[in-house]
Amino acid sequence: MIRLEKNDSKETESIDLDENLHNDLENIDDLNIDTNTNTSIDSPQASLDSLSNEVLSALSSQNIPPLPANYQAFFEQILGKYDLDFQKKIYDLIETDTKNDDRNIDFEKNIYIAFAKTKDLLKCTSSIYKSFILMNDIYEQLIKADKTNVDSQMLDKLRQNKDYIDKQVITLKSLYEQCSHALENINTNTMYDSKFDVYNKRYFIKLVQEESIAVNKFNHNSTILMMALPYSITQYLNNEQMALVVMKTVAKLLLKTSRRSDMIGYIGNGIFGMLLKHSNVVSSKRASDRLIELLQNTNIFLGSNELSLNLNIGISKIKPNRSAQDSLNYAILALRLAQQNKVKYVVYKEDDND
Repeated sequence: MIRLEKNDSKETESIDLDENLHNDLENIDDLNIDTNTNTSIDSPQASLDSLSNEVLSALSSQNIPPLPANYQAFFEQILGKYDLDFQKKIYDLIETDTKNDDRNIDFEKNIYIAFAKTKDLLKCTSSIYKSFILMNDIYEQLIKADKTNVDSQMLDKLRQNKDYIDKQVITLKSLYEQCSHALENINTNTMYDSKFDVYNKRYFIKLVQEESIAVNKFNHNSTILMMALPYSITQYLNNEQMALVVMKTVAKLLLKTSRRSDMIGYIGNGIFGMLLKHSNVVSSKRASDRLIELLQNTNIFLGSNELSLNLNIGISKIKPNRSAQDSLNYAILALRLAQQNKVKYVVYKEDDND
């Protein structure tokens, strides 16, 4: 049993999680990532029309095309200037309009289950195929054996069975190859990680590659965060199930505090990635501070040890004439330095002065 606590100046909320994550963190407060301004707009003057016009003006002033992805990123940044009541009203509207994302995740979960079961079926089919081959070999040995010691009726039955098996083996092999190819296509085109409900590594890298192309074309700012638990916490995760529970908790918190335009993916080896479109290094540092603060306000009990969750973060820029793979590698390099030096975050050395 792992128990999570959320620290707050007014009250302490305790949440019990078993190792199958039967409960979730629905009561943890949302935290919005900082924008570049602290200006507040009074709710009586706030309207969706005025917000939309402000977003379009900001895009135009920075010569950024008002494409849906760009509009969403600026929309959420500018929305952060408005008062909390207005923000909640707008996010409620957005929630109503974005149900498809949840349906896509559920759909891919069902695909994953079917994928796993079909893989088991293929393994079983492979065993049957091998048995067919073995039976055929036995028949061939009997044919070559001394006929005086082999019953002729038995040979006739074996011969008929062999003809039938030969046809079935050809059909089985063809179906196996078709099924395997179809599953590979499904696996190649999935978007979500089945364990953490964030983008999978393949799709996250694709998003970074697409953003790299956009940065090269329009020369705006975008950054990548690579995030992992510090070594001071991972040393206590002495079994796979415990590690999975803690990692799911981290993924849940990252999803709850990020903007909708921020793309979160699981890279593997305990590393989560976050793509911040239209964000510079300064705003990425602020985002990192908020993410770290959120996790530090969540305590976990691992056996007799009470630990405060934490993050180490590596930051790199997506820059013109820098490949998407280099941007990812530099962010991971910065993350490893943050872990080794036991600091909150490290910016890749070539990007820290930009």
